[in-house]
Amino acid sequence: MRRSADRHLAVSTWLRLLHGYALIERELRRAVAAHCTFPQFDVLSQLDRERDGLTFVELSRRLHPADRRAFRLTLTPKGRQLVRRAQGRHHRALAALLAGVPARDLRALRRLLDRLRASASSRATPRPR
Repeated sequence: MRRSADRHLAVSTWLRLLHGYALIERELRRAVAAHCTFPQFDVLSQLDRERDGLTFVELSRRLHPADRRAFRLTLTPKGRQLVRRAQGRHHRALAALLAGVPARDLRALRRLLDRLRASASSRATPRPR
């Protein structure tokens, strides 16, 4: 009986995590839509973090590890301005979505998710290279 209860807890936790993620992602997509698509936002945000730019290889490893390209990408001033506006909307939307959760609960959730990631990582099958 214990193994069944453990499985139910694991599955119900996973489903709640997926549902929360899907809801938040949907709202964040809406928030940045005035500026760019969500995949474009991901690329722009990665480039915004690196003043000296990234090669395609570095960028693709951050976004989708299987790609292997080698040109250095940087943002133009217009691109940097666009991503900053989109990031502002993204951050405000996320803060609004989580406003009903006290900061101490968010910190506790973050710690729990770190533990979940560590547990899953330690048991995950390594990807072939």
